[in-house]
Amino acid sequence: MLAQLPRERTRLLDNLGRLRRAAGPVTPEIADALADHMNVRRGEVHEVTSFYSFLQVPIDATRVCTGPVCACLGARALLAANPGAIEVPCLGHCDLAPVLMHGDEVVPPVTHRTNEGLSLGLHERDETLADYERRGGLAVLRNPPALERIVAELKTSGLTGLGGAGFPTGLKWEAVAREPPPRYVVVNADEGEPGTIKDRYVMELRPHLLVEATLLAMRALDCVEGYVYLREEYASARTRLAAALDDYREAGLMAGISIELVVGAGAYIAGEETAMLESMEGRRAMPRLKPPFPSEVGYLGRPTLINNVETLAHIPAILANGGAWWAGLGRNGEQGTRLWSISGAVARPGCYEAPNGIVLQELLDDYAGGLTGPAGAIVPGGAASGILPPSALSTPLTREALRDLGAGVGSAAVQVFPQSYSPLLLLAETMRFFAEESCQKCTPCRIGNRALHHLCEELREGEAVMPRWQVEEWLDAMEKTSICGLGQAAPLPVRNAFRHWPELFARSGRRRYDEPDGGSRRARPRRPGDQRAGG
Repeated sequence: MLAQLPRERTRLLDNLGRLRRAAGPVTPEIADALADHMNVRRGEVHEVTSFYSFLQVPIDATRVCTGPVCACLGARALLAANPGAIEVPCLGHCDLAPVLMHGDEVVPPVTHRTNEGLSLGLHERDETLADYERRGGLAVLRNPPALERIVAELKTSGLTGLGGAGFPTGLKWEAVAREPPPRYVVVNADEGEPGTIKDRYVMELRPHLLVEATLLAMRALDCVEGYVYLREEYASARTRLAAALDDYREAGLMAGISIELVVGAGAYIAGEETAMLESMEGRRAMPRLKPPFPSEVGYLGRPTLINNVETLAHIPAILANGGAWWAGLGRNGEQGTRLWSISGAVARPGCYEAPNGIVLQELLDDYAGGLTGPAGAIVPGGAASGILPPSALSTPLTREALRDLGAGVGSAAVQVFPQSYSPLLLLAETMRFFAEESCQKCTPCRIGNRALHHLCEELREGEAVMPRWQVEEWLDAMEKTSICGLGQAAPLPVRNAFRHWPELFARSGRRRYDEPDGGSRRARPRRPGDQRAGG
């Protein structure tokens, strides 16, 4: 098999993944053989192999997700019922919680309910390119607007990056267009934020839509090479997307253009755009310092447009109907629609297209069938978006309204937990996830997330005695000095817990977490460099 593998350094991760799928876990002997074949230092191949968890997983392994949503719906019992199963933090199928995968297959198999009347048109059955065109697809691709008009419509629409960062899409396209060619287009399909399933739905149910949007971007920016960096757990999406690409090739719609799938290997951090580029170039997925930004120095050092799946999926409709039309679909001062991933204690978990700015209670009632019981903690937009109390149900899901609560809309992954699931346990599991998924590159994130996880566990057992001001210093340091969004956003859930559940941070009825001396509020001790005594 080695003799058939490409030798370019950029194919290292793909080669490792192919070997793992054919032969099982990548052993040191296999890694050395691949290094010799590709003329890469053996140590560099071992670096990459050790970084990605998937490369160590047996072919027929059984994996059980024990993330918070799965945990509150019976994951531990599922794990106990499957001796030898591997415990993992997220498998990207939160609508089916608790989730078990055997090899590449979800058990039981994935099914989708039909969602009628949505502009993205999610359907249960597989669609062909002819099906897609009959419903209005390809119209924009066959008569593409000029780049200037595309940028103008995107700016008018107010479309922003829907992976969580929220950067204006029109500005990003414009920035890449200003740079000299050659340029690249990369689709970020590595959604690893717990609770987030929207990109998976698009790729499984509307793959031709994603390919059309990607081709539009490549033609507008004069790119001949494009890539889709796909999450490893999305085997079904991989199959359907590959078939859609074949359909476009057979129809003659990709002349002079190539789009390749790059399959990740189990690293949450690879969803950060610069870490993804490092992974694509055959290295560990560790974020780069910015600036320069990928629009200037991206894949292989060239200007690169990076958009996530859902962001691209809205663009054909925006160009067909106008940016003003799309902007008008929003509510409460927000623009457009988005796909909301809804999981946990609701009647119909799934992915639903609804207006930006919709009130949380309305979203849950009108789309997900309502709550299955009294709500406890609510995560409004993925693990890094914060944790809110049940009173947030009356809140519009706008940036402004959520900012007032100390949270964010993130990747629009709404997770509802029952009252029986302690907010402190949710916080502990969230920080455990961040600690395990940190790439370890920068000290604030590497040490901070691990320490916060330990602190939450101590609080659960009533043992923590650290003063509140010291934790706040940690949070400030992580927020201001971490290299990427993982370390910068990790403090949000902790601050939410301080704000909305202060009673949880008590060691006992006599001693509070922020009262380190048995209840007496001592002044903060003076430390070297302080300009004043006390706190």
